[in-house]
This record gives sequence, structure tokens and C-alpha cells, in this order.
Amino acid sequence: MGPSENILIVEDEDEWRKIYERAVSSQLPAQTVKVAKNFADAERLIDSTQFAVAFVDVGLDVTDDHNVDGLRVMEKIRATGDETSIVVVTGRSGQDVVRITRDAIKKYDAYDTVGKSTVDPDEIENLLTGGLKAYRDKTAPDRMDARNAIRGNADAATWDYRVTQAVGFTGNSNEFYKFLDRLFGRYLPLVARAGHGQAHVDAEKKIVYGKYWSRAIATGLLICFGAADMFTEALEAMPDDVNVLGRGGDAAPIKELAGHGVKGAVFVAAGSKREEFGAK
Repeated sequence: MGPSENILIVEDEDEWRKIYERAVSSQLPAQTVKVAKNFADAERLIDSTQFAVAFVDVGLDVTDDHNVDGLRVMEKIRATGDETSIVVVTGRSGQDVVRITRDAIKKYDAYDTVGKSTVDPDEIENLLTGGLKAYRDKTAPDRMDARNAIRGNADAATWDYRVTQAVGFTGNSNEFYKFLDRLFGRYLPLVARAGHGQAHVDAEKKIVYGKYWSRAIATGLLICFGAADMFTEALEAMPDDVNVLGRGGDAAPIKELAGHGVKGAVFVAAGSKREEFGAK
């Protein structure tokens, strides 16, 4: 399991929610499993987190036989552009199920479907395993994904040159992409703050930095890298709106990396809210 391989369970009935949660959690760390009981809860989770597999019950209101909010959840997932493997769950029977299943597969590219009347923990685990494999096959990482996540709309070649010159990176382009991927690739996808799509380049202090929301781990991050000999001083001199060190410099990064004359770090931006950042 990678950081972005989170699992979503959308189910309104407590008993079934626990069944799915136990079956999935038996294979995965508890923190990777998120649970929603209605569309509003699911929508908030999808905005903040990228999911590898989602088990989605079609009906999310036991008092309303016509409720199909689960389809709205599937639509929300696809609206983000995520390649989530959607498993359609339904307790319904008859022609209604045929139509709903057909629509889910056609409109939302569902990975598979399962009925509550026949499902058991082994089947859930098999669906999870297969769904994860399908997700990984669709989302094989590209070596330039990390660079593209922080360059915004800037021309790629121009941005590469400007940044590597500013921080004094001594390697070639391929090594630069690898450095960025090793530094923060595991936290992709990133959502930039509104109006801050491109990471800030400070050529005077020889540092590049940006504040982002990581949908891999559902938290705000400060990502920065710069000339190794000036890095600590440059960090402490950052503007207040991105500084996570205070002025004492005692915050611990969750990732550090050095090489090619530069140093990089990733910090959790404590207190950040998803609403501070733009749309996916």
C-alpha cells in the first residue's frame, strides 16, 4: 500500500458499514480506510483525499427506497479525475438493479458490483485486491509528475532552467525529476492554494517553496528545496503565510533529501484546512 492508496467505504447502515470496514481493515492499516454514511460525508472525503478503491452503496437512506445518492458519490469521484476502482454495492433486487448496475459501469467505469444478499468477507477482500491492482495499473507514476505538480502553467523547459539555476542544482534534467519525485512524489496528488499554482522561486535566497494540500495523506504540506549551504537560513526567513518552523526552526520534517548541491524537505502545515486550497 502506498500513501495515496486509501480506501473509501460509503454505506448508510451501521451493520454493513462495520462488515465492510472489518474486511478491509484486516488487510490494511486502519488510517488508510475512510468511512462515510451519506453523500455529504463522502463528498468532503473525496475533496480532501484520493482513493484507490471505493465501496459505494447505491442507496444511502434506509427510509427511502428511491434514494440513489451512491451514484452521486460515483459522479463526484470521477469529477476529480481520480482513477479510483469503484465497487458498486446494492441491497436491491429486480430490474432496478440491472439498470443501476449498467449505468454505474457505463457512466462511472465501475470496477465491479456486489450484492449484499450474497457478499461475504472473502469476496470483499478479493474485490479489494483486484481493485488495488486495477488502480495501480492505471496510475503507474511518471518521472515528471512531481515537477508538473508544482510548476503550475509555466512552460516546462523554461521552468526547469529557471529553478535549477536558482537553487544551483548540479545534475541533469533526469536527475532533477528524480530528486523531486523522491522528495515529495509519495504525497501526490497536490492541490495548490488559490492563486498559487506555481511554486515560489526565490533566486536571492536560492530556495523554491510552496504550500499544498496532499490528497494522498489528506493534510497540508510545505514543500521546499534549495541550495544546501543556505537551506536552513532560507527556511527560517520564509514569509509568515508559509512558514511552519516559527522562528526557532524546531519543526521536524516528514521527509528530507539531499544531493546534487541541494537539500529538500517536506513539512506538515499544521492547522491547514482543505478550504484554503483550490479545486482538484
